[in-house]
Amino acid sequence: MTDKSTITTIDLLRNGVVEDDAVFCGCTDDVLTDHGWQQMVQALDNKNDWDLIVSSKLQRCREFAELIASEDDIDIELDKNLDEIDFGLWEGLAPEKIMKEDADLLNAWWQSPIKHTPPEGEDFHQFQARILSAFKEVVENNSGKKILIISDSWAIRVIIMHILGLQCENLFRINVDYACYSQIQIHHDEVGQKGCLIRHG
Repeated sequence: MTDKSTITTIDLLRNGVVEDDAVFCGCTDDVLTDHGWQQMVQALDNKNDWDLIVSSKLQRCREFAELIASEDDIDIELDKNLDEIDFGLWEGLAPEKIMKEDADLLNAWWQSPIKHTPPEGEDFHQFQARILSAFKEVVENNSGKKILIISDSWAIRVIIMHILGLQCENLFRINVDYACYSQIQIHHDEVGQKGCLIRHG
C-alpha cells in the first residue's frame, strides 16, 4: 500500500469571469467581476486544507489567491511562469474584429493553435515549456503536500494534457470553463512518479 506521504495532491482552479470576457485576454491584466469572485468561492466549496497556494501573478488569479491564503493562514507563492499565454496583437480584441482583418490566420489558429501564433504572440511550445517547468517545480518542492494552483484556461489545459499524456493537438478537446475546478494526484515511489486526474469540471 502506498504511504500517504508519497501522494501529492494538486487542485487546479481557473479564474472566474473577468470584466471584459468578450476579447482575447491572455497577458492582459483584467480584473474579476463580482460574479467571477462568487464563481471561484463556489467552486472551492469552503475547501481550505491546502498546505500551499500557488498563483499566476495576473490579478484575476492573484487577488483571490491572496485573499483565501490570508483568511486561512496558508502559505502562498506567486509565479509569473503560470501566467496565461500572450496573444500578442490580438490582446484586447474580439474574435469578430480579428475575423474581419485577418480571417485566414484566425481560422488557421483555431484549427491548430500549436502550429500558428497570433502576431507578436507567444509560441505555444514556449508557453507549454514554461507552464510545465513551473508545475514540475511545484511538485518537486512539495512532495506529499496538498496544493492549490490558480491560473488560466490554457495553463490548466497544458497541465492536464501533461498528466493524461495527450498530444498538443488535443488542446481544445479539454474544456476549462470559468472557475473550473480539477484535481490531480501525483504518486511517488521508488520507480519515479505517476500522475492521475481525479476530477475535472
